[in-house]
Amino acid sequence: MALSKMSSDISFRVLFILAAIAQFAIRVYYQSKVLPEQSKTRITGANWRLIPGAIATLTTLVFGAAFIFFPSGFPWSYGRFPDWIRWLGALMLLAGVSLLAAAHHHLGKSFHSLVVQKSGQVLVDSGPYRLIRHPIYTAYVLSYFGGGLLASSLVLTFVPAPLYILFIALRLAEEEAAMIGQFGPSYQDYMDKTGSFLPRLTALARLRRRS
Repeated sequence: MALSKMSSDISFRVLFILAAIAQFAIRVYYQSKVLPEQSKTRITGANWRLIPGAIATLTTLVFGAAFIFFPSGFPWSYGRFPDWIRWLGALMLLAGVSLLAAAHHHLGKSFHSLVVQKSGQVLVDSGPYRLIRHPIYTAYVLSYFGGGLLASSLVLTFVPAPLYILFIALRLAEEEAAMIGQFGPSYQDYMDKTGSFLPRLTALARLRRRS
């Protein structure tokens, strides 16, 4: 029984590491692709709105590193999640990383980590953007909750995701106002057809008819 538990813990730790590497690689790769576009970019968002997201990231780095390298550290931060909950977390984490990769792939050079307007920017409505306007936000919420459940960590489950949701709430209206300013009626029409973070039932039905 002890060996089985140890084997599960190692598996969860390896999955957590692989997911962290994948997220980092995705972000760095696509961020590097937009660096040459800085001269075409005008930042319109308020940087203070990034604070909850930054705290979420810092919390994940500290307690995620503890889970990977010092599993006996911060013993008060761990719950006793059953393995099926932890495997559910692994599936959520996989879904989050996959959605993050797909969203970045289709967004391409239109991606930016800040709220911006850019000359020559195109309205992306392919891939996950056919159904939802903010798949990157959805991906991170899935990853935060999934990673916390996988790690059986109360802190990683219940601190970063709510902070990130607060960050989204502070930023969303500002971001969509920037997109309306950039694309006008085209973006408003796009908003009518898509959900913010999850697909609308009408959009799913329309997609089925097309297929």
